[in-house]
Amino acid sequence: MEANLELVEKLVEKTGISYTEAKAVLVKTDWDILEALIELEAEGKINKSNTAEYSTRNGSGDCGGEYTHKERREKKSSAAGENFKATGKSFGEMIRDIVDKGNSNYIEMYRNNERKLGMPVTAFALLLVIGFWIVIPLMIVAVFLGCRFSFSGKELGKDSVNNAMGKANEFADNIKSEIKNELNKDRERSE
Repeated sequence: MEANLELVEKLVEKTGISYTEAKAVLVKTDWDILEALIELEAEGKINKSNTAEYSTRNGSGDCGGEYTHKERREKKSSAAGENFKATGKSFGEMIRDIVDKGNSNYIEMYRNNERKLGMPVTAFALLLVIGFWIVIPLMIVAVFLGCRFSFSGKELGKDSVNNAMGKANEFADNIKSEIKNELNKDRERSE
């Protein structure tokens, strides 16, 4: 029974005829769907287009506002295309905003309260992506050599961000002090 229902649905989908007609022709052809298609084609009941269509309209006229399967599919396809364009546009706008903010904020390096280096955050981010294994060690060495890093700009030039950078600098200073103290103790012992 289930297999017969599937055959009826397939025939309706492929030809666009009613369920009643599909069942009748399948019974007539002993449930052979190929024979049923040939029979329907001989009777001129198969829609010649490649796509099947169905409608919720009754045969006597338009029910207003109801669409055929083909019309619904075209409408959905159009809506999906518009959604994709809108999503692509909003993603593009988001990337542009990030790049704009990155270009208007800078990471700066100071030594002895003198600015030695400044670059847009966008360029710094690209350097990190391309060669983080070089950039990070160089920054650590620079901090131990007395350089200080900070951010400037509307979004990143805030005290909270630069306080975090200051804590990293303090941490490096503490480590340097501990190392110097240990070296001084070792010299005193050896003398």
